Amino acid sequence: MTPIKTLSTVALALSLAVACKRTPPAATSSTDVGEPGGRVQVWPGITEETTPSDLTKAWSAPWLNGDFDLKDDRVSPHRAREIASCAQLVGITENDVVLGPGWEHYNFREKSIRCRVMARVMTARPAPVGYARDLVASDDPGDLLPAAVAPAAGTSGAAARSWRAADPSLKFDRSGARAGFHELIVGGAYRGRLTWWAAGDVDGDGIEDVVMFSNLAPTRDGASDAPNIMRAFVLTRKQRGGPVTIVQRFE
Repeated sequence: MTPIKTLSTVALALSLAVACKRTPPAATSSTDVGEPGGRVQVWPGITEETTPSDLTKAWSAPWLNGDFDLKDDRVSPHRAREIASCAQLVGITENDVVLGPGWEHYNFREKSIRCRVMARVMTARPAPVGYARDLVASDDPGDLLPAAVAPAAGTSGAAARSWRAADPSLKFDRSGARAGFHELIVGGAYRGRLTWWAAGDVDGDGIEDVVMFSNLAPTRDGASDAPNIMRAFVLTRKQRGGPVTIVQRFE
């Protein structure tokens, strides 16, 4: 297996086959948050595994930082041994590939999340209305984001109504965010990055959704070896000023 970068998080099996058959809409890689309306918007970050920023090209483009080999009993006449793009990753799970140290598992999980999100965004449509763009523009969305996006809700998690309620130490900062990205640096009980990846009508209800990716590591004493928690969420509001809800999560 070709060496690949260290990344981290939790795993789920891929479920892309249906999504990939639909014709993707036109999308833009504009870094402007803008307003809901004319196009599905795709922002820096979602395609960083490949050189093309256009989703339809990035889907089949080879990853920049390595590949995976299928286990012998998973190879078939219809599938190459080497998995090196999102298109080839469809239907492949963590148990299907040859993986060594823990960081290789994290790398696979990161690619699994990214590819499943790409497939979902490729089926999105422009939305005539939307009420969640303020999340993308906010310097501190902690009181708006639901508690379920917190990497660990803690003892009060069941009753918490927001990420900050679940973690009162939560803070955000744009220092250290990558240029051109819709991104915040997260601090508190967990530290890492929160990056907004896309906006469009993902679930077909005519209201715009936004896609958020977080990659966070615990900051408590003795947690230096704990794995990062890496997840993506499709979020929405059904009306202006209403609660933010989770449409779909990827982990």
